[in-house]
Amino acid sequence: MFLVGPCYGSGVAGPRGEYRKSAERRAQILDAAFTVFSRDGYTAGSVNEIARVVGITQTGVLHHFAGGKPALLQAVLEQRDARAELLLADRTGREFLTGLVEISRSQESRRGLVQLYRRLAAEAVDATHPAHDYFATRFQRIVDAVTDAFAEVAGQGGLRPGLDPRDAALQAVAMTEGQELLWLHGFKIDLAAATEAFLDTLLVEPL
Repeated sequence: MFLVGPCYGSGVAGPRGEYRKSAERRAQILDAAFTVFSRDGYTAGSVNEIARVVGITQTGVLHHFAGGKPALLQAVLEQRDARAELLLADRTGREFLTGLVEISRSQESRRGLVQLYRRLAAEAVDATHPAHDYFATRFQRIVDAVTDAFAEVAGQGGLRPGLDPRDAALQAVAMTEGQELLWLHGFKIDLAAATEAFLDTLLVEPL
């Protein structure tokens, strides 16, 4: 988000103008980091390559992200999470599950983002990877949130008899994660339709 003020376009230098330039440069660096990490992965990707894509020096990148490559990775991942969290905000029960279908639909137009996430998730299995704790915590949060949604549905008699909400959540998360990997490998999958169809197998009434 950029600050807006009368100095923009007026040629007058000042804190707001400087802030805007800084924000724009940070956005350019994040876009470049996304491109490099998607293509090369975190381990092989370098700050030098990110700087080259932007057209600045490595020092210029570090001026905006003093934490270096780990800070860039965190910023890229947080940007991804913000989109999903906005879509699921204030949703519970069946509405939350419908939100999962909508997220799957949005993924189809964000192949690069899905590829980045899959690559980093695989790399981060290594406990020494800087994103290891991030992914471990994130998966736990996702499973917990989906469990809560299924628990609410179960409380209303909407979950298939004999199915535990936690087990349903684990199955749903495993399914959505796995289908994205197959999709990246060229399998023709309608991510949203497949997600909805699977969730319907867990419910008394389809979404």
